[in-house]
Amino acid sequence: MKIVDSKVTTKRGEDFILRTPSRDDAEKVLAFRRDVAGETIYLTRYPYEIENSIEKEREILGNYYRADNLGMIGIFDNNRIIGITSVSPVGICFKMRHRASAELVVRKEYWNLGLGAHLLDQAIELAEICGYERLELSVYADNARALRLYKKKGFIECGQVPQAFKMMDGTYHDEILMSKNLWRY
Repeated sequence: MKIVDSKVTTKRGEDFILRTPSRDDAEKVLAFRRDVAGETIYLTRYPYEIENSIEKEREILGNYYRADNLGMIGIFDNNRIIGITSVSPVGICFKMRHRASAELVVRKEYWNLGLGAHLLDQAIELAEICGYERLELSVYADNARALRLYKKKGFIECGQVPQAFKMMDGTYHDEILMSKNLWRY
């Protein structure tokens, strides 16, 4: 799903562009994913595990762009992607198609500017537009900053997976599953 391009203003008054990445942004999206995977332990992949070709990424972005049940939104500082959120279905069968999953990531140098909160608001709105009744995400149990944000935006903890993430140094991190009901009363 394509959103209308708009402006997002940070806590410091900086303006950035909010838009749906297109197929032409495939190389930028891949670079962004590899960069941020090396900036924090709180993502599911290491940089070397992001193996899509540019052509495969173009195909994925094209799907996000055209579909009416999923979407991706990026924040751009000129031509550089500094944050991404996406919403996709948990399942396509009847019993699960009311649920969507969200991802959210911001470049470390842009943390603490309110961009994560803005992207999360965008993901919630996108999920509602797509007709989902529940938005879900997961977070490392020790990622206190993310947990605070998700709870502030109305997500509740609905489960925990012990030792869900194994790090290269042999340590483990638990995963917290969170969800937010989207239906209106």
